[in-house]
Amino acid sequence: MAPNDRLDQDAALLLDPGTQERADSSSTKGPWAVAEASVGTEGVQPALQGNGFTYRHDWGMRRGEWLLRLNWDLIQPGSQVFVAIGEGVPGGPPAGKFIGAARYTVHNVAPRGGGVDIWVNIEWSADIWLYVDYLVVNPPSAPPGLRTVSVTVHRHSSVALSEAEADRILADMGTILQNDDSGPDVTTPVRFVRNGAVRLLPANIPGTIQTSSDLNALLTAGSGVKIVQAIRWCGGPGDGIIGCAPVGSASVNVAAVRFTANQEGLIWVHEYGHNCGLPHRTDDPRAVMYPSVGADHNVVNAAESSAYLAGPLSISGKVMAAGGCSCGAGGLALPADVRDFVSQHWIEGVPWELASQYGEKDARLLLDWLVNEPEKHEEFLTQIVATLGYIGSEIAVQPMIDFVESARAGRAVFNARNTALLRLGDLANRSGSRAALDFLARVAGDMDLARTLAAPQASAELQAAKALQDVVAPSLDTLAAELAVSATFGLALAGTVQSQQAVEALKGNADAFATVNQAAQEAAEIAATVRAKGRQEYYRMKAEHRHHL
Repeated sequence: MAPNDRLDQDAALLLDPGTQERADSSSTKGPWAVAEASVGTEGVQPALQGNGFTYRHDWGMRRGEWLLRLNWDLIQPGSQVFVAIGEGVPGGPPAGKFIGAARYTVHNVAPRGGGVDIWVNIEWSADIWLYVDYLVVNPPSAPPGLRTVSVTVHRHSSVALSEAEADRILADMGTILQNDDSGPDVTTPVRFVRNGAVRLLPANIPGTIQTSSDLNALLTAGSGVKIVQAIRWCGGPGDGIIGCAPVGSASVNVAAVRFTANQEGLIWVHEYGHNCGLPHRTDDPRAVMYPSVGADHNVVNAAESSAYLAGPLSISGKVMAAGGCSCGAGGLALPADVRDFVSQHWIEGVPWELASQYGEKDARLLLDWLVNEPEKHEEFLTQIVATLGYIGSEIAVQPMIDFVESARAGRAVFNARNTALLRLGDLANRSGSRAALDFLARVAGDMDLARTLAAPQASAELQAAKALQDVVAPSLDTLAAELAVSATFGLALAGTVQSQQAVEALKGNADAFATVNQAAQEAAEIAATVRAKGRQEYYRMKAEHRHHL
């Protein structure tokens, strides 16, 4: 059969061997692993929907393995692309394909924003012609007026985030903005789609953001949403931070951690709001831009709607306050019961201006939760120890030290341990506790002690990573260094001559972790500010410049 001959249906019928017995490989076990999945009704298109088009591309003379990147602005990350490759007749795509002795194989097909990439292998001893047929089916077109934002999603190697999870969160972002949920809510026609595969962050970016340098490295690692294990710096050292982003940005640029599934979309769209130039809003506790997160925080006013529709913007030469209100308690109500206060998740950390208003009676209520029933309140341990530190009563010193030294493990517990070390500095600042300062100095400068404190969490992280694909557990030294860095910043906040000297000494301490030496450079500046201007002025300045990153 000549290369240009066509094999139509009638010819195929004539070639049927009829009832002759044929050998096959059905009884032979292949060298593969087996995976099985079931399809339900969700996500299934009952008929072909959207718009489809085909194209044949002449990739020229090739052999061996190739990654072929076809740039085509009609293709989106959500496009369905089907590919067939084969040996071509010289003369261009209209001349057709034929089957020869060479074997052509497609390994992967990956649509992206503005094109599709395929991995092919041509098994032949010399270069031969390659034609590729593309069938592209795009999702149904967006309704008129709906603005689409393409978002690149990154994750740290220690964090699990599948593409299906990223798509769910992005879809939730759009739902929050598009729905008219209440009288004050303004329908905002913006949707979010994933731009390509979920990418791994560069290896030089730590899984836990603890310093200004860490955050700068993360925010300059391309545009998009970047998911890390923990964030402990947003304009300064902080506690319980679940999202951080600059107010005003040239592109999508958000740092976040994994959170409760039904609220991750809110965290992402809240931080994206900062990218669009929006500050916090405290006149409505259901506002998307309210400082804390909640399942019913879905209200956008007219000004916010306009900002979301305009998208990220670049602000230069101007500092915008993080709170959108005054840097004191402006607009935020102080719950009468401190337990109600700590049972909230504050997106960019527990607000000092509120927590520091509670007193020793409130500290006793929180100590009851921390000491007698920590398992019952594990979700809020970080808020509990942070508020105890801000209150500053000496009755909390030993319980907080005991908590840091306990053998309990779990990501919420470990995050709270780091917060306890940080806020022991605030407690020492307010109470003058020598025991708190001595403990912080030991953890910051003694690597063996830090390793002992981190050992339970290191074992737990290793076990958790075994059950997940493509997730790398942080090492014992990585976790120990996190605790030591938290203690270093705790010393900086203590505000005494001795604590400032201890921080300065950590810069060149060869017996401390290298990350402590580096963090001490930034901690020394904080220590000098706290000593010169006082704790209250430091926190005022921190709140004012939180998003000028």
